[in-house]
Amino acid sequence: DPRGPPPGSAARGEPGPRSIEFSARIDDVPTDFVITDFGSQLFIIVTQSAKIGSLIEASASDKESGIERTYEVRVLFGDRRAEHYRAYARALIELITARSSRSILLGIALNQHSKAGFRQIIREIEDRVVSVA
Repeated sequence: DPRGPPPGSAARGEPGPRSIEFSARIDDVPTDFVITDFGSQLFIIVTQSAKIGSLIEASASDKESGIERTYEVRVLFGDRRAEHYRAYARALIELITARSSRSILLGIALNQHSKAGFRQIIREIEDRVVSVA
């Protein structure tokens, strides 16, 4: 095809990153989600404003016998004082490392935050991450 490969596919016919997009009402606020698999890393977007307010990287050490896995959460940009965003990244990396050794990049912007909303967001991602991870 002279126009090149279709979006989402590589030039040699190999599939590109796989993504899923979905929406849910969190604390009665419409919330958009995108989960993209880049191989060694999952890029997860959770937004209630169609923007990314903070970008957070989370990774885990390899689990060794008798040694607890350690987690690292780093704010790359955005509000470094928003501790609840770090909590989302930590919960998500724990969820992901139970299934694989990938790290995550979390883009997040929430208008509202509550414990119930936190649990619902983690559940929404957990229900779908199996199809990507």
